[in-house]
Amino acid sequence: MNNKVYIYIIVFFLCPVCILLSAVAESFETTRQNPASSRIVYYGANIGQFPPKIRDWIINKGFPKEKMEKVWMKDSKLKAWWSDDGNAVLFEASYTLAKGYKGAGKRKTWGSGAGYSGPNLKNYKKYAKYRTLKFRYALKRESENLVKNDPAYAEVIDFARQLSGKIEYNWAEYDGYKGATPVKTPGLKYAVCSGYTDEVMKKVLILKYVASVEEWTSDNHSWNILNLVDGRKLYFDLTWFDNEHINHETGLIYQTDDYDWENITFNEALFKYSNVSYSGSYSHVNGSFQQILTK
Repeated sequence: MNNKVYIYIIVFFLCPVCILLSAVAESFETTRQNPASSRIVYYGANIGQFPPKIRDWIINKGFPKEKMEKVWMKDSKLKAWWSDDGNAVLFEASYTLAKGYKGAGKRKTWGSGAGYSGPNLKNYKKYAKYRTLKFRYALKRESENLVKNDPAYAEVIDFARQLSGKIEYNWAEYDGYKGATPVKTPGLKYAVCSGYTDEVMKKVLILKYVASVEEWTSDNHSWNILNLVDGRKLYFDLTWFDNEHINHETGLIYQTDDYDWENITFNEALFKYSNVSYSGSYSHVNGSFQQILTK
């Protein structure tokens, strides 16, 4: 088994946030605080603290303008906050009853049942903290900031993006895949995790900041560890870093708009416990060293 569990609650297909922000600009304001984050105020709630897909849901589906500005509503407000476990966003909307309606001037609340939930994390047990919506969004921003400020990390991430773009996962060789026949793209290499690992072993030593590369395997997976010239150790799993998925009904392979940043990290604990395979095991935990290549 060579891929990890993705158990997500798919809420809606949403349009790009940039289009959405333009369409409802009169309903909120954006204030740039620093390059890594922004404050987006929507009916009084700072929705900039949430990932773009959640902002989209708030604006498009959960609390769109047409729901927030009914004729009987005045001074509509929205509250939005992370749940205690960081894996859901909770809401409460309120308004004042307009003149001409029974109870005019009274404050009413609604929307508290419209929470946005993250993936089911029961398989992760005490390490579920590494998979919550809040943690993964913070990790994404931290990793993107590291790309801007750490030349060694930036070089490796660029290498990973380019190499993963030349390889597609060979779903036909994966026993756990039971969907339609995978549709292959001419000119791309097809491999399972061992093939990804082999490609890294062959190619990564061309990088300026990489001194050596290790191959590691477990019963159902394989990955690499990169030893950088400055002495740091970078845990590197290209198979699971890749943003590739497959449509089980059509067999079409597609990419999402992000990578799994926990799979190229300096944080050993994060690397070991942030992914559970389909068999329910932490594949990175019980790895065996196979070989090392040095410049």
